[in-house]
Amino acid sequence: MEEDVNREQDERIGADVGDVEFQMRQVVRVPRDRIGAVIGKKGRTRKKIERAADVEIRVDSETGEVEIVGKKETLLENFYNAINVIRAIGRGFDDRTAMRLFSDDQYLEVIDLRDLVGRSRSALRRQRARIIGREGSARRKLEALTDTSIRVKGNTVSIIGDEEGIDLAKHAIERLVGDGSPHNVVFQELEANRRKRRVRKLLMDLGIEMP
Repeated sequence: MEEDVNREQDERIGADVGDVEFQMRQVVRVPRDRIGAVIGKKGRTRKKIERAADVEIRVDSETGEVEIVGKKETLLENFYNAINVIRAIGRGFDDRTAMRLFSDDQYLEVIDLRDLVGRSRSALRRQRARIIGREGSARRKLEALTDTSIRVKGNTVSIIGDEEGIDLAKHAIERLVGDGSPHNVVFQELEANRRKRRVRKLLMDLGIEMP
């Protein structure tokens, strides 16, 4: 079901003690309406992820299961990056944005709105609308003020960015949804924080440590 697709099924297989070889393997369940995005036109997205991570990707379009299989030479970090890229695409990101997860300073955070507002369909629908805003205006504002990319799909809000940006975006979403804070209050807090971050970055670039 849509509300459970972000809970991927872990099926890693390890070698017996004494074995030289082992296999990295994991299955990620993706919404069926996003399977095409994982594969890409003429399979280009799947091939791009396979090349970047040195893995093999097998897609079951009927079940929505995507299997990632590592090779002997696959780096563990790249294996997990491939998993997160596929998770991100499943959560609504385009492949270009999701591929940022191969960078050392980019991460994926998935928030389950049910943890903040419960399982009421009307409450979930209302809070999704608050995060997105009219024609996506609130989401775009959150992205701009936190230097992140944000997607709302089903019962989840997913964020791609650096650690600081994700923390800021997550806190802002919790304020909007969990606390019911007005948009303008949350945005003002983010704007003030962004000014501080810019000053801190400028000082760091100049080699000046902040007190």
